[in-house]
Amino acid sequence: MKINNIGYNHRHNADFFVYRPNGSGDNLLLLLKTPAVFVLNNRELVTEKDSFILFRKGTPQNYRSSGGEFANDWFNFSFENKEDKELLNALEIPFDTVMGIGALDGLSMIIKNMNYENYSSNLYKTDSVELYLKLFFIKLSEKLHSADEKHSSDYYDKMSALRSQIYSMPQNNWNIEGLAHQLTMSKSHFEHTYKKIFGISPMNEVINSRIEHAKFMLTSTDMPINAIAEICGYKSDIHFMRQFKSRLGVTPSIYRSSCRKSRKEE
Repeated sequence: MKINNIGYNHRHNADFFVYRPNGSGDNLLLLLKTPAVFVLNNRELVTEKDSFILFRKGTPQNYRSSGGEFANDWFNFSFENKEDKELLNALEIPFDTVMGIGALDGLSMIIKNMNYENYSSNLYKTDSVELYLKLFFIKLSEKLHSADEKHSSDYYDKMSALRSQIYSMPQNNWNIEGLAHQLTMSKSHFEHTYKKIFGISPMNEVINSRIEHAKFMLTSTDMPINAIAEICGYKSDIHFMRQFKSRLGVTPSIYRSSCRKSRKEE
């Protein structure tokens, strides 16, 4: 693998954004030290700090600050041979997916050292950078998998019970901090473990529970839209209508009318 460009602890203002519809021409890894907003598969995803994403060559890169300072480490790199690709495949590091990984100190330090070597005049800097790069991915894989394999099964029953609560009580003011607190976990560890077990982020699960309950209320009652929004946990009926349409492609009113029309035709 070859480093094409690299940055350590870069910080930007709240108006920072990146939009590269064709990617950067190579692979890009970001270590996120602040919250950020990503657009992946035409959907916005708000991420917490202590996360990473590995963009595959050619994947659109669309991300920005979530409203405050944007800070990250990053590097662009290319595969030089088949063995490079096989290494990443063997380490099971996912592409084009934002994942929480807890404290970034160790990984960030490797990037700091790699950055120093890359811009140095050291005689063996190319070899040093290549070794640091492989070490980075090995340590990233360890962080992703070793602890999770050991502990995810221990959390399964507790998280299943929590998941049941989310669907039973969509009106609750669910948030990552509160959910993680129930299981005495850090926010990043909770989010990563939850997604590993159920294949969906906790807050997307909350949204799904609210939308599913709203669909039931729309088709089984004559309650007004704003009342249904409140029952489903939305403080604003406008927010509810926007989120409903973004998920189903139609407004709550049109969904209700369509379902009623289908029943009459039956």
